[in-house]
Amino acid sequence: MTSLSRNHVPSSSALLMRILERPELVSAVRELPAPVLSKLIDRIGLEDAGELVALASTAQLERLFDDDLWKAASAGDDETFRPDRFALWLNVMGEGGEEFLVQRLTELPQDLLALAIHRLVLVLDMDLLAEQVAGAGDEIDGLERALENSSFEEWEEFRLIARDVNAWDDVWSALLSLDRDHHHRLRALLEQCCAMSTEYIGGLGGLYQVLTSDEMLESDVAAGREDRRAAEGFITPADARGFLELARRGEATAERDPITRAYFRQLGQASVEKPAESPAPAAHGSKLATAGADVNQLVQLLEAAEVVSPASAQPLAALTAGAGKSKKGKAKSAAKRTAPLFEGAMSELRETDAGVFSERVEELGYLVNVLMAGGDHEGRRPRPLEALETVLKTCEAGLRSQFKAKTVRREQALSVLQQTPADVLFRQGFAHAGSSATPQQPERSR
Repeated sequence: MTSLSRNHVPSSSALLMRILERPELVSAVRELPAPVLSKLIDRIGLEDAGELVALASTAQLERLFDDDLWKAASAGDDETFRPDRFALWLNVMGEGGEEFLVQRLTELPQDLLALAIHRLVLVLDMDLLAEQVAGAGDEIDGLERALENSSFEEWEEFRLIARDVNAWDDVWSALLSLDRDHHHRLRALLEQCCAMSTEYIGGLGGLYQVLTSDEMLESDVAAGREDRRAAEGFITPADARGFLELARRGEATAERDPITRAYFRQLGQASVEKPAESPAPAAHGSKLATAGADVNQLVQLLEAAEVVSPASAQPLAALTAGAGKSKKGKAKSAAKRTAPLFEGAMSELRETDAGVFSERVEELGYLVNVLMAGGDHEGRRPRPLEALETVLKTCEAGLRSQFKAKTVRREQALSVLQQTPADVLFRQGFAHAGSSATPQQPERSR
């Protein structure tokens, strides 16, 4: 096989063929960290990635759904469920065969599946529907025409009416497949959907009621998703906005704020609860702690194809790698640092106290996640490097605000950094610098 280089990036179809034609790479797909597999599927395009989806493990799919089925309307907004995207996943999973599709459907949480089906199909009890038609009065002609013109099927005592005509065939086919071997699970699913739909036709205020029921179910599903993502270091947009609002208010205290305390407390609990024999693989780059040779080969291929960046190019990895003693050739890049005093203090901290240095790096990662979840850059979500640039710049301002003199010795900066978490420095820096270091508008590097 011809090796790839940065000057020869394959097309999506060529990249897929390079993976599928080598059995050792096919086997390695199931071992990829889910975020890396997600990037690969994005590169291929979900519609064309049926072979990769069929190879994915249950744990990988759960994480893929957590990432892909939710989207914010704009940068910093709360993420909401996307039923049309679930319909596309149904179609793609169906390409793997009925057995594969049914297996995946039975592995999904009941509430997630109910939310998806309810958003795509109106499930009505036919006796109740008949009562509503009989009592429609002057509206009976319009109601009957609407029912006749709808795509629908009947299953036992239920009538299933398409809400999304484009997804109807895939949804109905998936439900029939589920019925063959999991009849009772399908009945429980349709009963749950029917209960929500019944409120829709329950009289005055029905529309409001069904929307409220919808939102409650989505809230429950979203809460489970947030718990899983919190264990991996993600922060919700709502919490991110809350933290940034504290920074905007200028509440620059030496105490850690409640949002950050709760985040690290929950992250610590998740770390303790995680089974020691099943460590989570790295989310980015090629340094996979438990990866075998085949997985490393696959990740190297993805790096060469620019699906993922090399570990050394990741924002925090780059900061960590560059935090050691100066080496030949680094002087020029050091001169372009966003936060020379802060980064210099981080360098000293790494050499003198590895434990505290690790805590500060974790705090910087948290701040980057905050900006990416709750910030805004030119109407879009900030990219990792843009977010890191703003974090470093604001922490630099916070560090310098501790001193009256313009010139600060590195040992003085080191002493402050040893005692002060990066998130506290960030809030102090924003309060001190004001609009010159806004966490919502990361400046591009020059």
